[in-house]
Amino acid sequence: MAKSRLRINLTGKTTKPQDKTVETRPRSRLRINLTGKREETTATLYIGAFESRCGHCGRPTLPTAPRHTDVSGLTPEPGAGCGARFVNIASDSHRSTADDLRRVRPDLPLRNHIA
Repeated sequence: MAKSRLRINLTGKTTKPQDKTVETRPRSRLRINLTGKREETTATLYIGAFESRCGHCGRPTLPTAPRHTDVSGLTPEPGAGCGARFVNIASDSHRSTADDLRRVRPDLPLRNHIA
């Protein structure tokens, strides 16, 4: 039985010398800087009139979640979020006031609120 030579490049894909590139696993939720330490991904929680979404990946999320672990909506996807931790809250809707946002998430500071 012949041994296969696999190489792993920095994108997380494996390559065989004569074959195409093959995806091995989804991208990591933590970034690694040049010193080898892991950096946490952070994001803004955007609250709209009828939905909330993650500022890192743009997918829907629950407004009460501390991290974007699940994708909410009509077809929820548990575990499909980007894993970012919400560090502030904002709205792109003119209907949402600062008091509305504070009522939803009093633990997060406001970021660039319109009204």
